[in-house]
Amino acid sequence: MKLDFLKKVAVKLERKNNAVFTYPVKKQKEYLDKLKEPYNDVDRSYCQYCCQMQFNGRVMTILLNVLSLPLLVYYYMKKTCLTVRQEKYDAVFFSEGIPEHVIPDSLREEFAAWLTVGVHGEYFSKKDRKYFKHLIKKYPLSWHFLLKCLIKIRFYSYEINIHSPKAIIVCGEYSFTSSVLTDYCAKNDVLHINVMHGEKLFFMRDSFFRFDRCYVWDEHYVKLFTSLKASESQFIIELPPSLKFSETMKRNIEFDYTYYLASESEAVLQKIAEVLEALKNKGYRISLRPHPRYSDKQQVIKYFSAVNIEDVSVLSIEESIMRTGHVVSLSSTVLNQALHNSIPIVIDNVSNPENYKKLGELGYICLNKEHETLSQLIKRVS
Repeated sequence: MKLDFLKKVAVKLERKNNAVFTYPVKKQKEYLDKLKEPYNDVDRSYCQYCCQMQFNGRVMTILLNVLSLPLLVYYYMKKTCLTVRQEKYDAVFFSEGIPEHVIPDSLREEFAAWLTVGVHGEYFSKKDRKYFKHLIKKYPLSWHFLLKCLIKIRFYSYEINIHSPKAIIVCGEYSFTSSVLTDYCAKNDVLHINVMHGEKLFFMRDSFFRFDRCYVWDEHYVKLFTSLKASESQFIIELPPSLKFSETMKRNIEFDYTYYLASESEAVLQKIAEVLEALKNKGYRISLRPHPRYSDKQQVIKYFSAVNIEDVSVLSIEESIMRTGHVVSLSSTVLNQALHNSIPIVIDNVSNPENYKKLGELGYICLNKEHETLSQLIKRVS
């Protein structure tokens, strides 16, 4: 329950702030330049933590730390017992609800036995306690930082002690715990590997991180992450099945245009609804896919009753893309997925023109790919 509460708070903060668009790139770069080059992985994590707290502001950061202190004490004192050692796995994938097809084929083939973990077990050994005391000594007053690191260490310790993996695979470049966990894994002779799973813009939430390996989709992302001071030596470029679909998947177009939502405000949703309804009135088949994490279900139903609304729990993202003639969004990962599968894309420059104008400064890769803007589409069909 405590972890669920923290996750809900994090999601609400992210939807409210939408800091990737609201926090100026210039200000981010100035703050990054103020931070000294980290001298080890623990320092990398703390630098990333400091960057993320900039988005929250001083008052919210203090509040997060105050709220984190009792939870920190609770998780430090919480007793755990290790069950009998279970079957050994070469690789453990912490999915966090992310499908396994984000894992590149070469990585999948490297390790024979895989385990996907959705619900985390916990363990905290004497060795772990000694390691964590080192973090407390270094950052005694950064309780939110310590709490998140402690929770993740407990998760990792359980899998390492139960399954003895050679590698732990995550989608966690956004987490300020990532570099600490790379250090922790190294002390347990385990590789810590990250796989890219979604679109990336210039956003210092994703700064300073280091894994033993980090799989990305394009050289563009190597340059983007290194500009955010991530360690340069970790990157491997490879497209996963989630980006380049299987050739066995066939196109069966049921809709002319499908709009893919992200974390839009209610005002922006209204504008999107107006555009989609206008397209429908011109005879086009229109569908809408809510974001599984950020979309407000009640708002979606309220504003998009005139078009088809996809059930994300039933229809996979791949099935959705393969059944539409055109993919429409502002900067969703789905635009990149569509391009890699030869499906035309439309970038929305209408519903939130201010954010669209910022995409160039944020280093959005699809602006340099073949596309049509939503305003061009509206003009063309008028």
